[in-house]
Amino acid sequence: MSGDKPTPSTDDNIEDAVIVEEERVVVEETPYVEPVTVHVDPEPTPEPVVEEPYVEPVAPAQVVYVQTPPEPKKRGNRGIGALIAVGAGVVFAGLLALATAIVGYAVTGAFSFGFLASVEFYFPVLWFVIAFVLLVLIANRANWWAYIFGSILVALVVYFGTIGLGVLNAGIIQLTPEEAGVLYAQQLGNPFIILATLLAREASLWFGSLIARRGRSVKARNAQAREEYQRTLAEKRAEREAAAAGGY
Repeated sequence: MSGDKPTPSTDDNIEDAVIVEEERVVVEETPYVEPVTVHVDPEPTPEPVVEEPYVEPVAPAQVVYVQTPPEPKKRGNRGIGALIAVGAGVVFAGLLALATAIVGYAVTGAFSFGFLASVEFYFPVLWFVIAFVLLVLIANRANWWAYIFGSILVALVVYFGTIGLGVLNAGIIQLTPEEAGVLYAQQLGNPFIILATLLAREASLWFGSLIARRGRSVKARNAQAREEYQRTLAEKRAEREAAAAGGY
């Protein structure tokens, strides 16, 4: 029929059709990640700048070396005094020999020195030297009064020492007590021992005055050296203080 609309054909419908392809949506699963908390430190606050006060530099202390003089040593009188005492022993022996010869001449009428060959003559000389040297070592720089008193001690040592050696030389140990007493009494009044005692006292007294005079001289020199040392020490101290003051 003319009034009917033509029906499109199947091919035309296919041509005009819009081919729509279904898009496949692929959804990928993202793995779960645990959130991490990040701590961010705040920026440090700048410290205030403090200006240090200006300090004027100080020069280092100057070290000054000043040599201190050595302290003077006190000089003694023992060495020279002991030598004088030994010399006094020689003089004492000479005086004793001369006095013994004179006494022998007065008694026997013969002036002889034959007793010098006897050992008993040297007993008082030995004790004199020992006692006088000990006195000098003890007295040292003492005044003459020490030798005035010491000369008595020297005489006593000579007296009893000579008696002791005399009785021992005579063999008192082999005697009976009665005989020993008689021998000791004879020695107490022996003119030779008494003469030696008197000469020992005088020799130690006058040679002691010579030693004491030298002792005074030694003390004066010691005092002078000490005074010079104190003066030098004061000068060195003043130089050290002046140098230390100039270094600042």
